[in-house]
Amino acid sequence: MQSVILELIKLGSVGIIAGLFASFMANRDFRHKKWWELRVSAYQNAIEALSDIVHYYEIHKNTWDTNNLTDEQKQFLNVIIGEARPKIRKLADTGSFLFSEDANTALRAFIDFRVGEIIDPDDYYGPLKIEASKCLKKLVTLSKKDLKVRNVWL
Repeated sequence: MQSVILELIKLGSVGIIAGLFASFMANRDFRHKKWWELRVSAYQNAIEALSDIVHYYEIHKNTWDTNNLTDEQKQFLNVIIGEARPKIRKLADTGSFLFSEDANTALRAFIDFRVGEIIDPDDYYGPLKIEASKCLKKLVTLSKKDLKVRNVWL
């Protein structure tokens, strides 16, 4: 009788330890996946906003001399820039814990970029387009590195 109770205690303790370990692993996996999803979303939002900004500056730079934009196109472009720049600023401010240090530095450099003395429209839209393109390329490269799924058991 005593050996049966002892065996039940052994089986119960093994079950409890296995359950705790499985619970720990499942919780750890869930947190890791959730963290990765948050990072993907942050990178995706930043890349989309930077792409919109590059598009905005490219259109304005290419049509500055001819002014071939209709009022509807101008309004559409103003909506794009009106949403994209604040989104980048917010991501640079709040995303520092989601982005890598290099990505955060690239975003901050783009936000802090200022054009010097403006003589020609190309002196305004050109440098801004170049800076936005540079930040976009850097962020795409860093996202591939930072979001790479690693096969780590523990």
